[in-house]
Amino acid sequence: MFVAACKQGRKPESAQAKSEVVAWFEWARKNRIVIAMSGEVVYTPDGVAVPLAEMMQRFPVGE
Repeated sequence: MFVAACKQGRKPESAQAKSEVVAWFEWARKNRIVIAMSGEVVYTPDGVAVPLAEMMQRFPVGE
């Protein structure tokens, strides 16, 4: 939902979007896809900063 809202240029419901982002980040960190997040940027294990929405598209939860 968060990624779809970003693509459409609208703001999703904040509480639901935040919980989706938190769930995705926890999953991605557990799977060593990212190591940190600051605002709408996540950092890969090699220190590369990538926009959060891009990473959520590249690595959907569960894949």
